[in-house]
Amino acid sequence: MKRLFVFVGDGGSGKTTIIAELTRKHPDKFIKVVTCTSRPMRGKEVDTEDYNFLPKSYFVNNPDLVLVKRTDNGKYYGTRKKDLRSSTHNLLLTLRFAGISKLANLGFSNVVIVRISISKTLKIDRMRGRNDTEEMIADRLKFDDLDKADVDYGTFPIIDLKATDTLYEKVERILREC
Repeated sequence: MKRLFVFVGDGGSGKTTIIAELTRKHPDKFIKVVTCTSRPMRGKEVDTEDYNFLPKSYFVNNPDLVLVKRTDNGKYYGTRKKDLRSSTHNLLLTLRFAGISKLANLGFSNVVIVRISISKTLKIDRMRGRNDTEEMIADRLKFDDLDKADVDYGTFPIIDLKATDTLYEKVERILREC
């Protein structure tokens, strides 16, 4: 089984950009896990590419979903079990910090955590750059702080990246783990 690279970091840290670069430059090695959400599409997002946009009812007691999270605003996020295994490609998954311990409890041993740190100032600048509203930014800042509390990374190996590292540096660090 190939590795499951799990990207964690605050909003605006560059998770999506790194995943896009890895799948673009190395389609023979990497595929993105497309997770599910009940939230509406933002901007230029595309259904089945950015997320699988589904109704809330899909998330309630669905045995095909793991890592299901309901946010304070009533939106759901989840991952289909079948999408977390591959014998041909390394998988790239974005998770909130709290989802990491759930992966360990599901028995995954092929996980590598890619943890990206970012300053609050840069995070806000990037969220504004992607046209997030000030309300969305304030909510995300609050949520990010709560989400990181008491994270247990278990025995999973960790790749630490900085949002200020170049995209090339980030990709090269991940490629060394393949």
